[in-house]
Amino acid sequence: MYLVTGATGQLGLRVVRRCITLGLPVRAFVRLTSQYDLLKEWGAEIFIGDLQQPRDIQAAMEGVAAVICCHGSQLLSRAIQAIDYRATLDVIQAAQEQGVRHITLISPLAVTGDRQQSPFLKAKYEVEQVLISSGLNYAIFRCPTLMSSLLPLAERFQQTGVYFILGDPQHRLQLLSPEDLARCILSASQANQIGIFSMAHPEVFTRQEIADRLGRFFNKRPFVMTVPLAVIDGARQFLGVMNRDLEASLGTLRTLLAYESLCPAGEIERAQTYFQLSFESLETFLDRYF
Repeated sequence: MYLVTGATGQLGLRVVRRCITLGLPVRAFVRLTSQYDLLKEWGAEIFIGDLQQPRDIQAAMEGVAAVICCHGSQLLSRAIQAIDYRATLDVIQAAQEQGVRHITLISPLAVTGDRQQSPFLKAKYEVEQVLISSGLNYAIFRCPTLMSSLLPLAERFQQTGVYFILGDPQHRLQLLSPEDLARCILSASQANQIGIFSMAHPEVFTRQEIADRLGRFFNKRPFVMTVPLAVIDGARQFLGVMNRDLEASLGTLRTLLAYESLCPAGEIERAQTYFQLSFESLETFLDRYF
């Protein structure tokens, strides 16, 4: 049995679907307030619980051979310490107690960068260290922005021609198809592979180039609206006086917007060779969804 936490998220959904496609029994850990009907239709076993309750984690772990952690808080959220840090530690501890054979963790590429102003990156890094020293078989996937996160922006652009950019339009970044990531996760989990995998599609974009690509894809000239980092800095300074949690969340957002999370070419080649997969391009991804 595979346990997938965060099963209704953009990655979790695809991991559960991949399990069903491969004929693997899968238990989807979901919140009562989430939309999990689709998972049930696919044939996943539904476990309704709260990751902030260790007893729910223990109950969900019964009979589980492998755990895939796709859960996570929103960046502008007070739940980073509770969900990204504490709950993940509880999952690791429960996996140790239950004798789980393999556990998978998802981290951002930026986890190796400057974490001082980002509780989110701190949480991810510290959890990685605990998992590495846990004695469990593990796979850690460090990834860039998932292409699926662009879908709401692309849908709005298709309708209005407007594209919003937070930060410097010339900031460079890479992307990764969530379907490719789900394939790699299941491959590593099935084979009990141990290690840290950094991966991204090899093409490097600027934020402006993504807007231009969408313009060509939809045959529509983009009207780009830019929100400079100075605006976020000002908001963080002003709101931080009243709400320390929001100040910390804006610090995470600011760090991620300023940090160029680029995956070394050698790591990309290693991942594609290791998992025998050529990563999907942005155009191919958009073709499938539009």
